[in-house]
Amino acid sequence: MSLGFNPMNMIKLIMNSKKMMKDFNVSSWNTKGEGLLQGGWILFDTDGIPRAAFQEDAKKRIPMDKIIEEAKMMSSSKK
Repeated sequence: MSLGFNPMNMIKLIMNSKKMMKDFNVSSWNTKGEGLLQGGWILFDTDGIPRAAFQEDAKKRIPMDKIIEEAKMMSSSKK
């Protein structure tokens, strides 16, 4: 969505944001700082070698099931 100078696009952006917060059951949020930063998770083994990486996306939930599954596989392979 291009915001430009159209006030209706700004209103749509705010309304969509409120809908997403309601859909994800967000009760409080950070209103300060950079809102577009995205990060991720890197899982390292005990030797410090990266074994798995997961990129976070602002539009999707973090794949916690996949992260936990990978961590369990790493744990079981070390034994």
